[in-house]
Amino acid sequence: GGGMLVDAAGGSVAVSSLAGKVVACYCSASWCPPCKQFTPQLATFYKRAKAAGRPFEVIFVSCDRDEASMKQYLGHMPWLAIPFGSPARESALGSLSVKGIPQLTVFSQDGKMLEQNAVQSVFSPNALEKWEAGKPATS
Repeated sequence: GGGMLVDAAGGSVAVSSLAGKVVACYCSASWCPPCKQFTPQLATFYKRAKAAGRPFEVIFVSCDRDEASMKQYLGHMPWLAIPFGSPARESALGSLSVKGIPQLTVFSQDGKMLEQNAVQSVFSPNALEKWEAGKPATS
């Protein structure tokens, strides 16, 4: 649809800009210690992908309790987010079947789910190449 995503600087980007990219939905919250540990590691992976010009994007799907916490946490993230007040955030959490966080759900360029939780995959070599080829990193 014509949904919008936001970034830490307060800018907004159309969801349609994700077309043709590998998209990782990052379900996370500032109150969750394992999330706070993983976020910088994911940021390193993301910055490397971007520097290499890869068709990759991360979308933060906040599990924070309020918008202020979400915005503060997004300030530590170099990627996009579903706005806190957007109904798309609730529906994303539902459709991603979030059981525990951090959860990083990876979708191929044609929108097929490749990994339900790829938190460990970002540490495996060639994860991005595998995702771009439409395969799980563990394959």
